[in-house]
Amino acid sequence: MRGTSRDRRKMVVVVCLVVPIALLHFFTGSAYRGPWPELVNGYLLDILVPFAFYFLLVLPEHPLLERWPVKALLVFGAAACVEIAQFFGASILGQTFDPLDFVMYGSGVVLAAFLDAVVFAGVFGFWTPKPATPSITTLKRQTDHLQDRVP
Repeated sequence: MRGTSRDRRKMVVVVCLVVPIALLHFFTGSAYRGPWPELVNGYLLDILVPFAFYFLLVLPEHPLLERWPVKALLVFGAAACVEIAQFFGASILGQTFDPLDFVMYGSGVVLAAFLDAVVFAGVFGFWTPKPATPSITTLKRQTDHLQDRVP
């Protein structure tokens, strides 16, 4: 990140989203025994972890990551690869294959994409980069170039 005010404000929002999810994952883990342990152990983190990873992809200012469908496909694809590996017996970030995990991953990614593209873009003026305004000199050059083409 270049360190602009916009970058710093975006980072604050993302940290406020990601850190609580990381702490929840760290402190609950698979040993969670509080209210609704089946939901928390089985599905809640399958929604929240892709949600958090989506927002980590919001931070880099890279042309490939500007559009929400790209971020969504990258996160869902990575999560799906992990789940498919579990189907084949690989213990990657878990041990049990559950086809409903695909739905949970998709739910987390869709929720994150909605917040990114609709809610945050509308609420936070700094969230979406503003298109560069061309200078008068640039506009004059473009119109001069077009006038040269007119017969």
